[in-house]
Amino acid sequence: MSVDGVIHYDTAGTRTFTSAPLMPLPSQAAAVCARALCAAVALLAMQAPGSTRGAEPSAESPPTDGARIAIKVGDSPIFQSELDAAVQRAAQGRMLETGALVRLTAETVEQLVDERLLRREVEAQQVTVDEDEVTEVVTRMRSQLSQRNVPLETFLAQSGRDEASLRSQIRLEAALNRMLLPKLTSSALEAAFTKHRRDIDGTLVRASHIVLRPDPGRGPDALTHLDRRAARLRSDILQGTVGFAEAARRHSAGPSRRQGGDIGYFPRRGALDEEFSRQAFALAKGEMSKPFATAFGVHLILVTDVKPGDARPDTLRPVLEKMVVQDAIREILARGRESTPIEYAPGVPHFETDADRDKPGRRVVVAEAETRAKSGL
Repeated sequence: MSVDGVIHYDTAGTRTFTSAPLMPLPSQAAAVCARALCAAVALLAMQAPGSTRGAEPSAESPPTDGARIAIKVGDSPIFQSELDAAVQRAAQGRMLETGALVRLTAETVEQLVDERLLRREVEAQQVTVDEDEVTEVVTRMRSQLSQRNVPLETFLAQSGRDEASLRSQIRLEAALNRMLLPKLTSSALEAAFTKHRRDIDGTLVRASHIVLRPDPGRGPDALTHLDRRAARLRSDILQGTVGFAEAARRHSAGPSRRQGGDIGYFPRRGALDEEFSRQAFALAKGEMSKPFATAFGVHLILVTDVKPGDARPDTLRPVLEKMVVQDAIREILARGRESTPIEYAPGVPHFETDADRDKPGRRVVVAEAETRAKSGL
């Protein structure tokens, strides 16, 4: 897909358009972990593009006395110094416009809250990790880094961490590994395969699409206008007033308009924008999507063919393990958010809702002093 511009979201979740693409933030890979543990760590890093996170100070290494509390998760405080350091790591030295920085801060707040909720679950289930196990992982990391002539201390300093916070994170990851491995039963893996088969078994989807790009001159109403225009197009196509291919030739801003919108076959992941692929693979052959937005514009998709994959569950075990672990962690976080009071200090950006955390456009809110006075933060 060609890119003429990028849609991004301001502090209220309002979509706006910029004429040049925003550089994506790269994700940070875990250095040492088992397959199931990698899945847990990946979810700790969350699905937000570019979110990088490491260990935050734990009870063993609290920030300096008198530091401002930015967030309280139950009785566990997250200090402003922790939040600032985590946002700085996520920004990776880039200068961000105000709206992008506020949204990145909200993503980081969500990650820090998730980490606290996972720690609470580990404590509630009384899962313990031997310090020798933690030391073994640190030693392994040190050895791997030394092979690249990078001292562990240098690596930690560059990422804004220290060994105490690293050990705290390793301890949490090991506890999660111990807690979640029993969930990787044959029945759970089979259920995950049945649920996600089309996404992981090598299935290919062929689709045609129409992409509408916003006019920057329209200001904040540009995206609303596109949504309405796409909805009208969809209605006309469904009613038979115009065919999808003809509508693509007339209205699509993408190069595929010359082929009536056809973009050929593609797999679930790795070929196209994630949201685009997710929407396409949710459709049956002959079905058309509702209007949806990606960074490239507002789209309509028509699935024209499906080639089923032939991968078997036994060849997909690592992928299925990851899915089972991710679902388990999502359940833990959902329960934790329902049962744990979470308070934000005035001025701390956070998402209005925990729903649809893997989708763009979630609304960011900033607590005001008068609305948070009762919290004592």
